[in-house]
Amino acid sequence: MARGKFNKRGGGKRVDAESAEEIEQRNERLAAFEEERARRRAEEGEEGEEGGEEGGDEEEGEDKTVEVSNAKKKKEDEEEKGPVKVTTDAEHRRNLAKLEAVRKRREEADKRRKTEEEAAAMEEAERKMKAAALQDDRDDDGKKKKTKSKENSVPKLSKIEIKKMKPALLKEALKERSLDIQGTAKALTARLIEYEESR
Repeated sequence: MARGKFNKRGGGKRVDAESAEEIEQRNERLAAFEEERARRRAEEGEEGEEGGEEGGDEEEGEDKTVEVSNAKKKKEDEEEKGPVKVTTDAEHRRNLAKLEAVRKRREEADKRRKTEEEAAAMEEAERKMKAAALQDDRDDDGKKKKTKSKENSVPKLSKIEIKKMKPALLKEALKERSLDIQGTAKALTARLIEYEESR
């Protein structure tokens, strides 16, 4: 017979018998327990419908309690929800109109989103085309080709002005002239002086 914390039939500690006396004590306890259980079942059987079966009464009692608890839960749920609301035709039409309005708003939002995505894609394509055009303007060495229009628009700097410039201004001047802006301050000044002398 299985014994344990959650087993109703097992009650009490489990004792592993080591001697004949302990076995007898255990058997006596089990017999007393069986008699007590039979007596309880007989009493429950008198109160209930039938009283002779050993295993059926407990199961029937459990089933009844489960059914009662389920019925109580259903009643409580109904009380919380309140009476069932029945919609009229006018309310139904109003709900359908609301749903239609929501659907239209969603469609409009989807259209706006698609147009925005298309515009962003177009801008990205234009930017890539400009980058590709700039890449085509570069020499084989990777430096940009000098264009006469830009040379004329940028003012010429003297050697003294260039040497007085700080790295941030040097980089700006190099950007205006489409030159590389990477390197130390000495490298930037040398690059700008070389460019200005070659103009």
